[in-house]
Amino acid sequence: MGFKGIYKDKSSATKIGILFLLIFVSVILHTLVGSAIVLFFSDFGLSQDLSNQVAVNYLKLLQLFSAVGLFVTPTLLYAYFTDFDYKLLFNFKRQSAFLVIVIMMLITPFIGWLLEMNMSIPFPDWILRLGNDSEKIVASFLKMNHLGDLLFNLLVIAIAPAIGEELLFRGYLQQSFSKWLSSPHVAIIVTAVLFSAIHLHFQGFFPRFILGVLLGYLFYWSGSLWLPILAHFTNNAQAVIISYPTFKLDNGVYSVLSDLEVDSMMALFSFASVVVLLFMFYKTVSIKKD
Repeated sequence: MGFKGIYKDKSSATKIGILFLLIFVSVILHTLVGSAIVLFFSDFGLSQDLSNQVAVNYLKLLQLFSAVGLFVTPTLLYAYFTDFDYKLLFNFKRQSAFLVIVIMMLITPFIGWLLEMNMSIPFPDWILRLGNDSEKIVASFLKMNHLGDLLFNLLVIAIAPAIGEELLFRGYLQQSFSKWLSSPHVAIIVTAVLFSAIHLHFQGFFPRFILGVLLGYLFYWSGSLWLPILAHFTNNAQAVIISYPTFKLDNGVYSVLSDLEVDSMMALFSFASVVVLLFMFYKTVSIKKD
């Protein structure tokens, strides 16, 4: 007798408990395996020395294991045990995928402007300290010397989070909230709030919330989780690629770590362009559904 779908008829409360148990066990196991690999191969142990590139590479490996353990493994196991449908469907046109990529590239100046507005909010010091360490780690991760660093960063910063976070937030939470709240729009907003809050970087809360809403509607309109995964990947991959020495830009508005101001007219053009492209995307996926 297999285990596929053995919990599909259980109550919602039981299924939530199963998911939390899977996440708890998965995080522990992945953390232990990742730490064991680092301790076995590294001369630095579990070092937090961000000035040493070798130590930083091992931190990236731990981050990869952490992301897979927290988001990917437990959500996939949950789908296997409960027959949960994440809607990993290729039911969209290539035009829709192209529009998603362009939207995520064009929205960057507007997100940068929102980030400036968010950073001007006088948060208490204890809230600001929550994101200090993560900013330093991200900055160290984005220091790359060769192509191998670029590819590894794309895996750690773009591919793993895009797949894992979309499985949990849009795939599971948004669909679940839509059933519980009887409103897909409220579900998108609630999911976006949780998506932004879990990153514990409140100076970037509102731009990340807007991105969460955008990802939510890409999923809701298309009915395919692959499109928000593609959007999430594109957003994260941009930060990695433009930080690589060959492609590095002097204009830092694309980075959440930047202190440069975003031109308001550029932000307005960014917003207007994205609105137009989102309308085109909506019409494209609507025709596909019909």
